[in-house]
Amino acid sequence: MAKVKKDVFSVLKVSIKICFAIASVFSVALASASNFKVSEEGEVLYFKALPYLEKVDELTSNLYIARDQLPINEKFPPQKKQQYKDEVQVLLKEGMPLLKRSAEAGNPAAQYRLAFMASSNQLSKEEACTLLKSSLSNGFTPAGLQMFFICSDETKTPGFRSLIEALPKNETIYKKYYPQPTMLPTCDIFSDRQSLFTIVSLDERNFRANLYMRLSAQMSPPNLKQEQLRYLNKAAENGCAEAIMWINAKR
Repeated sequence: MAKVKKDVFSVLKVSIKICFAIASVFSVALASASNFKVSEEGEVLYFKALPYLEKVDELTSNLYIARDQLPINEKFPPQKKQQYKDEVQVLLKEGMPLLKRSAEAGNPAAQYRLAFMASSNQLSKEEACTLLKSSLSNGFTPAGLQMFFICSDETKTPGFRSLIEALPKNETIYKKYYPQPTMLPTCDIFSDRQSLFTIVSLDERNFRANLYMRLSAQMSPPNLKQEQLRYLNKAAENGCAEAIMWINAKR
């Protein structure tokens, strides 16, 4: 009887430990999620601006495609270029104030979009980098990738890699904000896009793949080979075709 009681007590102790362990995992996950909250006002403003932004992306891609399809010695018609500018200005006049207010409210997607459209809203490099760092600090993956194009020096710092490592593991946190636009995706080597500069829309997994691939390519010194391989594997895990090709070639 005493042995039975002892066994029951041991089982209860193990069960309690398991319960505490599960509770700890959930509490860490909830704590991580709570670090990446967005204000309701910023979210409402962002989605009001979104239709205008998407139309600007579409017009810009069409312009690049039309320009790239011209014969080498033929210039793009000035009247078509002016038509593009006029149409974009109308859209920006409606969408940009909403986007700026959303970014000021701390919305990471709005901060990313504002920096992505830096040339359209006359942002300086420093202003764009500040927005991207704020967005990435709030766990928004696209901002990290865009920093390679605008703030390349920042991407070589330990602080930048710390922000990448701190990205939320739960991809559903910002699910409603995808897809997001980008250009020149590193993993898109087998693309049949009509123009190199076409704006493409990616989901979070594809952004992660391209981000890790960029980081891997940057880790060239011999003392960083292990880090390079680690990010290359992360890129492959997220479906990066170029990373998979490199890993297979090394085998």
